[in-house]
Amino acid sequence: GSRFPAVVSVTALRDDQNTIIGYLLIGTDNTARKQAEAEQKFLDQRVRDQQFYTRSLIESSVDALMTTDPSGIITDVNKQMEALTGCTRDELIGAPFKKYFTDPERAEAAIKQVLSVKKVTDYELTARARDGKKTEVSYNATTFYDRERTLQGVFAAARDVTERKRNEQALQETNVELQSATSAA
Repeated sequence: GSRFPAVVSVTALRDDQNTIIGYLLIGTDNTARKQAEAEQKFLDQRVRDQQFYTRSLIESSVDALMTTDPSGIITDVNKQMEALTGCTRDELIGAPFKKYFTDPERAEAAIKQVLSVKKVTDYELTARARDGKKTEVSYNATTFYDRERTLQGVFAAARDVTERKRNEQALQETNVELQSATSAA
């Protein structure tokens, strides 16, 4: 009285006059296939959940994040990178990294430096948005690899340091004024 999933094939049996004289039924136990499908569905859902989690982490960053291939072509970005450049994700992906900076050669040198020494920190660049707005950024990057340790590209974070730069400039000007006042006194 037990039940199991089966794949059934039914074929009509005919005599010489093409009259149906019976049916041939072939049934195959489908339990293993159904189990494999259920396991695959579970694994697919886990992959989707992991991808959602990873994307959420990337999007929650306050820094503009991007990945490039080894030649400096952008392969992924977060919303902060879109805001920094004034471009959509689709416009950024496939474009050269250096295109979004006031000094493209310096930006390209940053990618080359990461590729040669595996990591760059506090590399200063000026990002240029589509509307011309310039943003001072501190560029930090590292290389990333696949499971076989084959280089895939560069993971980079660009932190807006415009306000910090303004504050440093104001502090420097105040120090100069204080030194002048001290000398005068």
